[in-house]
Amino acid sequence: MAFKVALIACDKSGFPEWVPGKLAESGIDFKAKLCRDEADFIEFAGDADVIWTLRLNRVITPESLPKLKKCKAIMRSGSGVEGLPVEEATRLGIWIANTPEAIAETVADHAIALLFAVVRQIPFYERAVRRGVWNALGPSRIRWHISGQTLGLVGFGQIARHVAAKMSGFKMRLLCYDPFVQPEVMARHQVQAASLDDLLVNADFISVHCPLNNKTRHLIGSPEFARMKKTALLINTSRGPVLDEDALLQALQTGQIGGAGLDVLTEEPPPANHPLLSLENVVFSPHIAAFSDEFDQKFWECSVAAIKDFKRGHWQEHSVNRVE
Repeated sequence: MAFKVALIACDKSGFPEWVPGKLAESGIDFKAKLCRDEADFIEFAGDADVIWTLRLNRVITPESLPKLKKCKAIMRSGSGVEGLPVEEATRLGIWIANTPEAIAETVADHAIALLFAVVRQIPFYERAVRRGVWNALGPSRIRWHISGQTLGLVGFGQIARHVAAKMSGFKMRLLCYDPFVQPEVMARHQVQAASLDDLLVNADFISVHCPLNNKTRHLIGSPEFARMKKTALLINTSRGPVLDEDALLQALQTGQIGGAGLDVLTEEPPPANHPLLSLENVVFSPHIAAFSDEFDQKFWECSVAAIKDFKRGHWQEHSVNRVE
């Protein structure tokens, strides 16, 4: 019986021409359609072994899952699985998978770039030079250095592991909070396991790399900011709602922490009058951490590779849940 994969987020114009051929080489029956409602979704993908989506969707719901009689896995390309009914899928024996390896190194690069941009105040000085201001600024805004400092990683998936490897040359102490990763795994990456509280208290810089789910929404709020050093810098390239944005605003305005580098926000794009946009101790980028000249190729190659693994019965390697 054919192994069937249904891509429900686009029609044939939305993916590279080589994708169907690569899947066919492994005996995979592939079809694609932009499914706009639940009825369309069930009719199109009800006989698929794997449901493949590319972004947030409104058709894969706890109510629709029981109608997928053959479904063994739901895969969202890229990182993050927010919006997918993970708990219901697990109950029904359906794997929830993603492909963070497609973007992990690029996101790590961007997190490090944001950190250096804040530490060296590059955006501020760049704007000043363009205004014709040179020596008048002096060094007063640069209040941080990298070597010998402590970097705290919240989450230790593929992205955070790349950050740890890339920052290893800067003579930093690396701490990590991730309740799902064993301390000995972190130790193999030259990272010390820590509780969230210990990380907040001791880190000079904190970089957030955990997924967004019910347990991590507002993981860092007022109590957590109160535990940080007043000079601490916070970098977020994960998802905006992992931070309590109101608490972050207050911490930045009052000097509870030193600054932030944000690639993600709770509301994207933010309204023009968003109060965070008025703060000079924040560096922003518009949710672009994953993008590079290699993005498209890696995005599709890693997705196709994951589907081929599914065909061979290797479900767990790409999954975020555990199915009995």
